Order: sequence, then structure tokens, then C-alpha cells
Amino acid sequence: MPRAIRALSVLATATIALTACGGGGPDATNSASGATAPDQSERCTADRAGGTITMGEYAMLPSFAPGQGQHGVRGGSESAAIYDRLMRWNPEAAEFEPKLAESLESNDDNTVWTLTLREGVTFSNGDPLTAEDVAFTIGLHQDPATRSTVMTDALQVDEVVVVDSQTVEFRLTEAWAGFPILLAGTGGEVIPQAAYEASTPEEWARQPIGAGAFVMDSYIPDQEVVLQPNPDYYGGPVCPTLEFIRIPGSQGTYEAFQTGEVQVGFLRGAKSVTDAQDAGDRGFETIASAGSVVNLNTGAAGYDGVLTDERARRAVSHALDRDLINQRLTGGVGQPTSALIADSSRFYDGQEGPGYDEAEAKRLVDEVKADRPDWNGELTLLIADSPENTESGVAIKALLDAAGFDVTLDSAPVTQVVARQFTKDFEAVIGGLAVSDADPASAFYSAFVPGGSTNLSGIDDPELTKAVTEFKAASDLDSQKAALNHLQEVYNKAVPFAVLANSEEYVVVDDSVAGISPTIYSTVLFDGAFVQD
Repeated sequence: MPRAIRALSVLATATIALTACGGGGPDATNSASGATAPDQSERCTADRAGGTITMGEYAMLPSFAPGQGQHGVRGGSESAAIYDRLMRWNPEAAEFEPKLAESLESNDDNTVWTLTLREGVTFSNGDPLTAEDVAFTIGLHQDPATRSTVMTDALQVDEVVVVDSQTVEFRLTEAWAGFPILLAGTGGEVIPQAAYEASTPEEWARQPIGAGAFVMDSYIPDQEVVLQPNPDYYGGPVCPTLEFIRIPGSQGTYEAFQTGEVQVGFLRGAKSVTDAQDAGDRGFETIASAGSVVNLNTGAAGYDGVLTDERARRAVSHALDRDLINQRLTGGVGQPTSALIADSSRFYDGQEGPGYDEAEAKRLVDEVKADRPDWNGELTLLIADSPENTESGVAIKALLDAAGFDVTLDSAPVTQVVARQFTKDFEAVIGGLAVSDADPASAFYSAFVPGGSTNLSGIDDPELTKAVTEFKAASDLDSQKAALNHLQEVYNKAVPFAVLANSEEYVVVDDSVAGISPTIYSTVLFDGAFVQD
């Protein structure tokens, strides 16, 4: 078997879990719930050109600057439409597939990966896509000034060697079996070097140039993005005009879908997802492990409060009755858990986190109080001001107070909460991880290693770093399960965040739309989309 094919096969059988959506033909189903996935069996053709597809977004892409569109929950579909991606994660086949790339091959220990580009691909300004552009793009993601969502993953590339105009060699700092996930996400959205350097960051954020199926038409930040077909797209023709609009909250998005205001909608949360599935609405489903958490500041940004003590962090986790929270917030249709990985994951091997134990929580709180006579249980929990987050905060406060904490709720607009998480301006805050079962090690590595781009807690624990590095390097399913079991054990002691539940995401698609394809992190690709008669 050629090495290129073998590399993808290993990922399919060892690194991939079955929690994303299925769906090739019209009767395909999502693996997690049995809900029917949209038809992907046909693509746009010239005679289908025209029409508009409107998508309701949970959160708009904050900017078209490099590295901002990693996740579907945060505008990933918008950036992918402009830039396209080097690789695509295919949830139905459970493997990575070349897209802008022609092939991706690894050496035997997954420390060197060689990518060959498709011939004849151009950016929307007519410039050819080259290996130099790929190398330049990885450099942008590695630069802290870019503030890329994949900086941690990009920094695993020690050197990018341009072999020729169509070939790039990625030499990694250490073995990584799931490396293609970087190129299937925003790291694979290639930036044309010459055009970028001739622009300014401010101009580029609003008027990007990519190799994708669509080009910018109009852009009102945090409100609306309109994209037109790229007539020179390598995979063309491209059929529809795309319109992305922000509708606050999943319930509002689903109501707009029901009334026909949008034909595609991003839904997040067990209740709205269940409502759509129970109504028989087709969609692409993703279960994100540890999608709902309480981040705990372990000492970041000068914080020196009680949560620097791991006993207090364990007490927080033991005080949380996830089943009670689930009943209160979702009516019992969610997926409460204290584990790092969902039980629907191929990696699941009975892992358990530090779950609900009020007596143990009280014991730990009393122990910390005895050692810190100046601390009387005070804890501040930052929450977004949406109804869902407010209700979550009230429930969490009640449970923590019952264990001996004295919680103050600090409510702020969602944009401020997000900003404060990334500047580490919090003591405890409701948040979540975006864990793709295409390679969960990527998300955990970013969240656990010092300097990781999603290490919001500031955790710096050598044992945790070692455990997640071993998980990232494991290349077969048995060794990955064993490594994840060890990582769970180390996490249970350090507790940089308390897992509340897995998150359920569903990109609901009207029957009038076909040819949309899913990829990682609930991002959907519109290059083959068309409006059906």
C-alpha cells in the first residue's frame, strides 16, 4: 500500500471517532442520533447556477484575518468559503481527504509530512497557489501577533521546506499522527503571500483574497456577509450567492429556519438540536467532547487566588451535579459528563472525571479554608448575559455554595466574556472546548500545554504536558486509548477546568438545498452547493 494511502487509513481506523455526521446519499443518517443527513450525492452544475443560500450563524466570523475561522460555531464556514482548505475531514468515510492538496504523505513515525498541491489552482486575483504560499501561511499562524486559533498546532511544525513550487515538507517537533487536522482547519486556508504583503492587516480583514469558491461582495461586521461565486474556482462551477447573518441564540436561528428566513442554520445546545431532529429536519450533527466546562484560573495573568490550589479546583468539580444541571437546562436531553471524552467516541474506554461528590467537595473546601484562614469560600464566576448562561450560572452557584463556596456571579456581554477568557481576566468562567474526534489530541494539547492558544486556565503541569504529548504521538487505537486513560487520570488531579457536558451541534439544512458537505468542528463547505427546484 502506498504510504500516502496508508497514512490516511491509519487515521481512519485509529485516530477517528464516530461522533460527527454521516451522509452521502439522501437517506444517510448521523451516527450519533440517527437524524437524517442532507444529500451530498450531487454537486453544482452549470445549469443549476443562481439562487441564494442564507445561513444563520451562532457567532459571526470576527474578521477574515488569517486563523480566525477554525470552528463552525465561530464563522468557520465563512472563511472556508473564501479560502478553501488544503485537506477536508470526511466524517462519513472517517478519514482526511485532499482538497487544495493533491496528496499528503507521512514518514513511518509521523514526524515528517509531505504535501503536494493540485495543479492549476489560482487565487481569486489570478495568482497561482504555490508551495511558498503554504509555507508563508504556516508562518503567519506561528506568529503570536496573528492571534491565530491554531497557533499551538502550527508551532508543532519545526520547519517548512519548499521542495518545489507544488511540494511542501512539514518537519514536526515531535510525532503527531493527527497532523492533517491542522491542514483541514484554518491552518489549511492558504494566504497568498504577495497579495497579503501588498495589503494591510486592516484591509485584509475586510477584503480577503483566497483560493475558495466564493469572493467577497459585502461585509458588515457581526451582522452580515454576502459572498458571490468565484468564476475561476478550480473545482467549479459554483452555483449560489451566499449570505451569512447573525441571529442571537440557537432558538432564534431555528425559528428563522422554520419560517424560511434562512435555509441553513447553526444550532448549538441539546434543546434546539433535539427540537430540529424531532421535527425531522435534516442536518449535520457533531458531538464535541467536553463542549461545556467551567474554566478555572490556575494562576494566569497574575491571579493568586484560591484556585491556584488544585484541591479547590477538585472541590469545584466534585460539587457539580451534572445530571441536575442537565435537567434544569435541557429537560434531560443533554449529555452531562465529567470525562474528557464522550462515550460515543471511538476513544472512549470508560474514562471518568472527578464527578459529583458533595461530601468530598465539602471536605476539600474545609481543608483549603483551614490552610488559608483569610479565605472564606469567596469565588467569582464570570458568565455571559444570555438567558442560557445566566441559568447555568445560577445552577452552578447553588451547587458550589452548598459545598462551602460563596459564589458571586459576574455577568457581562458575550463578546466581553470571550475577550476576558483569552486575556485570563477571570477567576472561574463558563466556557467550552472544541474537541474534534478527527484528532482530539489537538484540542487537548492546546488546552493543557503552557502557552497553548486555548490554555485559558494557565495550567503549567509537567505531568499533564507529558501525558497529552504521549496521547498526541500515539498512532494506533489501542495505544491512543491507553494514553487517553492516563491523560484522564492526570487531569483528574490537576483539574484546570471542570467538564459539565458534551456539546451537541447541528447544522440544519432545508430540503431546497443540496451539495453542502461537512468537515471538522461543525464547519460546512458550500463549494458544491446548489438550490434545488
